[in-house]
Amino acid sequence: MEELVVRAKQGDLTALEEIIISMKNDLYKIAKSRFINNEDAEDAVQETIISVIKSIKKVQKVDSFKSWIIKILINKCNTIYKKRKKSSIYIDEIEISDTPIETNNDFDNDMDFYLMLKGLNYKEKLIIILFYSQDYSIKEISKMLKMNENTVKTNMFRAKAKIKNNYIKEA
Repeated sequence: MEELVVRAKQGDLTALEEIIISMKNDLYKIAKSRFINNEDAEDAVQETIISVIKSIKKVQKVDSFKSWIIKILINKCNTIYKKRKKSSIYIDEIEISDTPIETNNDFDNDMDFYLMLKGLNYKEKLIIILFYSQDYSIKEISKMLKMNENTVKTNMFRAKAKIKNNYIKEA
């Protein structure tokens, strides 16, 4: 991916398109951890892509490009969440049913993963997704979220305990 980023920084639109296509599903998964509404998650991803297109030439560290995009996405999610908080119902405010959500995207294989996240707060969901789905280390997550590493570990420990507790109740 680093070669694509270098080419995209130089103005190669094909390289930029390849990067966006390769990351779009991962970005959607992260945005979906914030919103129950598919449209809000898609809006956050779209706004992130627009920001990336506008500021790709400003990327300083090619090797940390993916975490740069994820930081942009998290900020876009937070902005959208704040704007729509009063008029929408969000995942932190309602109980997720076990009924699969109909989507036109190819995320059906991840449904069990998202059902496991039921009952977690936004920060816990985000940390679990970044760690288990995106393979970021605790150190990388702490930098991305601007948290102490021990705080990330604590949130992960609590999230795993909640997941375990939910599965024991359902079994």
